[in-house]
Amino acid sequence: MGRGFINGIIWGALVCVIILAVVTLNAPLPERSTPELALVEASDPQPEPMLEAVSEAIPEADLEIAEPAVTPNEPVTTGTDVPLPAGSEFNRPPTEQPAALPGTDTDIGSAPNVGATAPDAQAVTNSPALNTQSAPLPDVVANLELPTQSLPQETDVATTSAVEDAPPPPAELQPAPLGLPLIETDPAAQQITERAPSRFETIGDATTQTAAEIPDIGGKVRAVEAFAAEFDAAETRPLMSIILIDDPSLGLDRSVLANFTFPVTFAINPARADAAEAAAFYRASGFEVVILSDALPDRAEASDVEVSLQAAFGIVPEAVAFMDTSANIVQANRELLDAVVGVLTETGHGLVAYPRGLNAAEQTATRASVPAGTLFRELDQEQERATVITRYLDRAAFAAVQDGTVIVVGHTYPETVTALFSWALGDRSESVAMAPLSAVLLR
Repeated sequence: MGRGFINGIIWGALVCVIILAVVTLNAPLPERSTPELALVEASDPQPEPMLEAVSEAIPEADLEIAEPAVTPNEPVTTGTDVPLPAGSEFNRPPTEQPAALPGTDTDIGSAPNVGATAPDAQAVTNSPALNTQSAPLPDVVANLELPTQSLPQETDVATTSAVEDAPPPPAELQPAPLGLPLIETDPAAQQITERAPSRFETIGDATTQTAAEIPDIGGKVRAVEAFAAEFDAAETRPLMSIILIDDPSLGLDRSVLANFTFPVTFAINPARADAAEAAAFYRASGFEVVILSDALPDRAEASDVEVSLQAAFGIVPEAVAFMDTSANIVQANRELLDAVVGVLTETGHGLVAYPRGLNAAEQTATRASVPAGTLFRELDQEQERATVITRYLDRAAFAAVQDGTVIVVGHTYPETVTALFSWALGDRSESVAMAPLSAVLLR
């Protein structure tokens, strides 16, 4: 009986608790209380009438805005739908202080104002904290004594005379010229004062010829004009001149060389025993002749040039020009070149040289009004075949079209003579006019 009563009480209490829980969950939540001072939207530009009246009645200095009372345990709203926990300081506005004008800063030790003007220079100079003295000199410099006497304005005459009369220093102590090294000279070589013998001393009777025996070309007519081969002066095409160095050791007979149907100039070494005979033969065949620089001795000097050239022009009296060799005997020696040009100025002969550097031979002769020219190339320097020499002639003709004139040189090799005949009889030579050397030098 008692056990059943107790069980009924427990079950009744449990049912009451369940019912109370269900009722609590289904009941609506209570409305939350809002702060006394509602948030004012920023978009409302017009204040309420009551606040305007209060602000007019109370001075600005005595006007204090009361902060909304916030209960510590009451949740705070932020204007959004997210509630903040009670007592949160997240959205609390800062405490406003009464407005006050800034005072004058009298603290000297404070940081300087960036916008302030620069201090007075006199004040900075007189400042005890600023040291404007230069650093002390080292002991070595500080102990140096500067001269107290100034240099004299005028040099003593006696001192100057003593300096001028002083003997020069020995040769070994004298400085070398700028840009030129000292060269030790053999004392035995300095005793040689005689010039090298000329090659014409071995030619025989030819050495007895002098400048008076050279044919008189008359008046102011130059040798390059007096002994020139016939050529049409009205020719307007580019001129191409061919010089052949006559070498009897190559086996070609002169009668074969005389069969050229176009102008060719022959270069003759006057030291040959038959030089005069060969020159006379070519001149009788209508060709021009020139003298090679072999006429000069091996160690020729400027004083030897006049004598040597007079003897050479006596052997080859109707030469139109003087031609340097591929070794540039004349062009490589400035003094010798000046001496040769000086003689050619008097005789009226032309000058032909191989290309070398800036072609000093042609430039020097041109300044002295001596007809001069520079060779374009040597056709058979390595004894090329006739087909190769033909291509060289084509290139020379192209250069003549560009420059107006061109001069080439070769030897009396059979391949060279064959190439000249083949090229001159072809159509490729129509772009230029084959001319004697004098026509090219005088153009």
